[in-house]
Amino acid sequence: EDLRVDGRGCEDYRCAEVETDVVSNTSGSARVKLGHTDILVGVKAELGTPKLEKPDEGYLEFFVDWSVY
Repeated sequence: EDLRVDGRGCEDYRCAEVETDVVSNTSGSARVKLGHTDILVGVKAELGTPKLEKPDEGYLEFFVDWSVY
């Protein structure tokens, strides 16, 4: 059969719902809902001054915090 467990066809998709700017203390955020899946993402960004000894170099830091509920 060309059916998924929930009865949808293999070519059928669920509608996605997207909201932006949903977390106030971030530089940017989004929430995506797809079926029973709910994803919340927040990003904070800071622009810093390069070190005098390395004026053409910079760095990125990533922190990931997630939970399943």
